Amino acid sequence: MADRLNVAARLAEGLPAVEHTERYVRACHALGYQHPDLTAHPSQVRDWYDTEEGLDLRALDRDCAELRAAGDAVFDALRMQRAQVAELSAAWTGPGGDAAVRFVERHCDAASAVATELRAAAQRCESLRDNLWYLVDSKVATAIAVDDRAQALRPAWLAAAATVTTGAGDRPAAEGVVREQVMPYVDNEIRDDWLTTMRSTRDGVATSYDMVTERMAAAPAARFEAPGELGPGYQPLRPAPPASPPAAVAGRHAGGRSGRRNR
Repeated sequence: MADRLNVAARLAEGLPAVEHTERYVRACHALGYQHPDLTAHPSQVRDWYDTEEGLDLRALDRDCAELRAAGDAVFDALRMQRAQVAELSAAWTGPGGDAAVRFVERHCDAASAVATELRAAAQRCESLRDNLWYLVDSKVATAIAVDDRAQALRPAWLAAAATVTTGAGDRPAAEGVVREQVMPYVDNEIRDDWLTTMRSTRDGVATSYDMVTERMAAAPAARFEAPGELGPGYQPLRPAPPASPPAAVAGRHAGGRSGRRNR
């Protein structure tokens, strides 16, 4: 049995069953069987099974741990900040102290919202991780179970399917086996239970992701205030006007020198 959250290993456990199913469907299709979700192209059965290929739940598990750690770190910082509020209130009295305390308290409220959302995000990702694993695990179990329903007949069915699709062997006898035994199995067990599970897994995975992303997107944005310059009522000094250009002074100096020359 594959380790929990190892999607690739778990899917690999069901591959032999899927290969049997694929051979049965191809043989039936060669004899005229049609179904839009099974016979539209040669790899359709495998495509249904591979919809979760590449899903890395162990990476998601690490993300969950990091979100948990981030939430814990923020809550630790928040406890320190709330303790500083009490110290600030005792050390600084008067209107300025009251304004400073209220400002830090608002920062604490914003930090609390961030920490709460981090923990909620961790919980959502953990639920996503568990739901996705359940869906993949159940899909593989169904693929194996449906294949095992014909376990006693499997050698004869696989041989007949190979003869029908390749032409090697007693084709008339093989066609009889496929039409009378394999085709009813495909049209009932595969079309109903197997295909229904593949569809529900694909849809369930998409729904699980959508629920988590929508809830995260709906979280209100946290806002941390910036302190005003030196408190309420502060008016910055106006910049000094630029110095007058020295042109007039230069003109007077020039006139004086001209007068002296006239004398």
